[in-house]
Amino acid sequence: MPDILGINLSAENEKSALKKVEEFLNGSSFHYAVTPNPEIILRAQIDTDFWQILNRADLSLADGFGLKIAGWLSKQKITRITGSDFSLKILKLAAEKNKKVVIINWEKGLSSREEIKAALNKKYPELNFLVINAPRAVNLEPEEQKMLTDFAPEIVFTALGFPYQEKIIFNNKNNWPSVRFAIGVGGTFDFISGRAKRAPKIMRAAGLEWLWRLGKQPKRLGRIYRATFVFMTKILFKKHQ
Repeated sequence: MPDILGINLSAENEKSALKKVEEFLNGSSFHYAVTPNPEIILRAQIDTDFWQILNRADLSLADGFGLKIAGWLSKQKITRITGSDFSLKILKLAAEKNKKVVIINWEKGLSSREEIKAALNKKYPELNFLVINAPRAVNLEPEEQKMLTDFAPEIVFTALGFPYQEKIIFNNKNNWPSVRFAIGVGGTFDFISGRAKRAPKIMRAAGLEWLWRLGKQPKRLGRIYRATFVFMTKILFKKHQ
């Protein structure tokens, strides 16, 4: 199993990872996935709880071109599977297999509950889902928790941003009896709703999505600096230790 700065990554391609999710959904226990990128891995270096949550995941999908470069520098084969693309596959699977889905959406995020509902109803008319607005926290409020358990989903997407979305999943692994699979997906539903636009495919393939995001959201400069220069500095430092 490859690892970057101590964070394990699954040796899966998109097809085999999706097959695992289908196996989880057909099982009787709770499983969760994480989608590490350079920012997430940097945060884990200073957050022990977050580090452990990432390394205990059933699937750890490398989401970020920087991880492919880090793998090349450390002579590890790393397959990039973006959380946004993988989420679309899971939603399609849920619609086809009649699995109920809950999306825990950050209440102050770009997309409103209504925008997400409208987009999903249009894209996946057969999907049985519920969108719950929630604050960025490591647990749900009692009312939100009741909404989720009453709906009894098999799949939960948390769209709160790291580390909240991963911590809320881990903290509730014994509190969501119907759930078979959960995953933190950041701004994925902003792309689905149309409130945010992804970089063109050619830029994503070339690892230049960060440049696209900087052009669209200059306030992200600090985050992009950490995800590129700070992250690669740490990788190179470790390589030469």
